[in-house]
Amino acid sequence: MGLIDRYILRAVMTPLILALCVAGMLLLLEQMLRLFDFVLAEQGPVEVVWRMLANLMPHYLGLALPLGVFLGIMLAFRSLSLSSELDAISSSGISFARMLRPVYGLVVILLIVDFLLVAYVQPFGRYQYQQIRYDVTSGAFGFRIQSGEFIELDDGVTIRLGSINRETREAQDVFLERVSELGERNTITAKRGALSASPDLSVLNMKLFDGLNVILDDDGKKIKAVAFGEFDLTLDLPSADVFRSRGIDDPREVLFPELMQTIGNARAENPSRFDAHRAAFHWRLMQPATFLLLPILAVAMGVTGRRRTSNIKPILGIVLLVAFHEIIQEWGQVKVAEGKSSPYLTIWLPFAIFGFMSLALYVDSIDQARKARLTAGNQKPIRIAAPAGSPISEPSSPEARS
Repeated sequence: MGLIDRYILRAVMTPLILALCVAGMLLLLEQMLRLFDFVLAEQGPVEVVWRMLANLMPHYLGLALPLGVFLGIMLAFRSLSLSSELDAISSSGISFARMLRPVYGLVVILLIVDFLLVAYVQPFGRYQYQQIRYDVTSGAFGFRIQSGEFIELDDGVTIRLGSINRETREAQDVFLERVSELGERNTITAKRGALSASPDLSVLNMKLFDGLNVILDDDGKKIKAVAFGEFDLTLDLPSADVFRSRGIDDPREVLFPELMQTIGNARAENPSRFDAHRAAFHWRLMQPATFLLLPILAVAMGVTGRRRTSNIKPILGIVLLVAFHEIIQEWGQVKVAEGKSSPYLTIWLPFAIFGFMSLALYVDSIDQARKARLTAGNQKPIRIAAPAGSPISEPSSPEARS
């Protein structure tokens, strides 16, 4: 790798890393606030938020990586263009295609990383995220008892708690009713109670204070009432259901080799599943292939003249890239998943149009840069005549006058 190749790579890497970090942090911060609200509303442990964010990182890295690559290349070539370094490199006989050689070496590496993300890492991360979310809502991280609601437990037990102090685990106005298989009804009320669960979350321990225990037979005639100052009670908690298998409801959780197998076998057995998996399969091929077009579009939007600086081109490039991904995801992939269109029409045809537009903008931008350089080279120097009577206009020696 030559000196110019290393220089171009350094110019590209700095804005690429910065853009990738900023985009990833913005996406994660927005999702982190939503996850905190969700976990606190479900009364789950706060540390679960970090596990959920860790499983979402491959997804958001896949979103930020194309944008970071585009911004890094565009900002690097724009900086080289505004500082006239690009003109100096071109004047030495190095073409734009030659300058893109180290850039494409970096892009191919990132393309492989992105393919591994969308094909293998993201499906596992998405499934783990959904499993943690299910555990939070199903009570696997702790049985949830809302104040003022009647909750049915196992063995015919119904419980209701008044106001609950989440820090001290104490409840006011406790009501509990247990109905046996023979129809005997046991009703317990207490002014307050302390709650605790076993380490495996299978047993709820309750210490009740200042209450009344009423027992009724199955016919409701015989009544036994016992007042107590302190009463210990243990209840069996319902076990959390097992989470579904990976990829049953969401093709985004299926690995790339599994998608290939499903496409080959599911057409006759389950057409809807075949369409959904085919859409995911073509999306995971198209997403990394977009990296091959990013340097062309980035150079087209980054190269500009020092005298005629265009601030619209970078914005236009970002709009084109975002619009292309939105069209593919929100329209093309959905149409294929619904079985209403072919992936070659709604995914690969927009990809080809996007590539043609990028190439056309690249050729036009390079031609304008060459014309600007030739125009600047053909300009003659401006001579300023010295005023009459000055030492410059009138030579001081006879030899100079002659």
